[in-house]
Amino acid sequence: MLQKLRFALLLAVLWLMPRAGRAEEPGSVPSSWTAGYPSIEADVAAGKPLTLLVVVPLCDSRLIHCGGQGAGDPASLDKNLYWGRGFGARRYFEESAKQFQRVARETATGASPMLEQLVYRRWLPGAAWGSTKDVEQLVVLRAIHGGQIDAAVSDFYHYATGGADVSFVQQGQARTVRVHVVGYAGHNRLMDVTLAELVGSAETAGAPAALPSFVFACRSAPYFSQALASHGSTALVMTRDLMAPEGYVIEAMARGLGDHLSQAGLRQRVVAAYARWQRIPERTASSIFARPGR
Repeated sequence: MLQKLRFALLLAVLWLMPRAGRAEEPGSVPSSWTAGYPSIEADVAAGKPLTLLVVVPLCDSRLIHCGGQGAGDPASLDKNLYWGRGFGARRYFEESAKQFQRVARETATGASPMLEQLVYRRWLPGAAWGSTKDVEQLVVLRAIHGGQIDAAVSDFYHYATGGADVSFVQQGQARTVRVHVVGYAGHNRLMDVTLAELVGSAETAGAPAALPSFVFACRSAPYFSQALASHGSTALVMTRDLMAPEGYVIEAMARGLGDHLSQAGLRQRVVAAYARWQRIPERTASSIFARPGR
């Protein structure tokens, strides 16, 4: 009996040893999505708002099937599939994103590709950022005329690789804030044309000014990730299959950023939201979103 007990204890020790070893290996604790971007944490520590800018080219029925009743009208803010209809970015944030409140709205005039810019805000506890003060988080949604999708892709790419600021008026006061993350939500235009055709060969500011980014579009990883990474922009969440770039995935991403999750945590937050709103198993939703580094 004693011999059997000693043998059982030996097995237990052997089983625990490699587990302990793995726990101490470098990289075993997930790092925050801000890893590699110390200026972001410095801004938040200094009391500046954590700011996400999302470029949303409106769905254009001349490029893809968007649905009827104005869903594919590239200039309709109220009816477009990706903006004012169903789970479009503006409608979702106005009606369902309870943590965020709109603080600014601007509509463009003239021939500008931008049709509307909305700014939403929430305050979150600073504990996740190592602060005793609440952190202001801003989400800027920018609707781009669907017929100007090439400009939308080009703008997104240059923001991601060269940095960006956003200006708006809040309660009569003009504000200009630094963007910390830039996203794109819409049709994957790079399935139709090459990135070089849209942005040319002009040099960007490169890694020192680059921002982490994400692209919610069909199969975005193989089209965007390498080009972004080569200029210093970490692709936080990308896709590897067809998907709907709707408001709930933008909100899930925004909340994950504000909660200071790891890159894997951001992906899981988005996967869970997509599974919930699409009413599909999380395993199916997970297969749509590329894992970090892929």
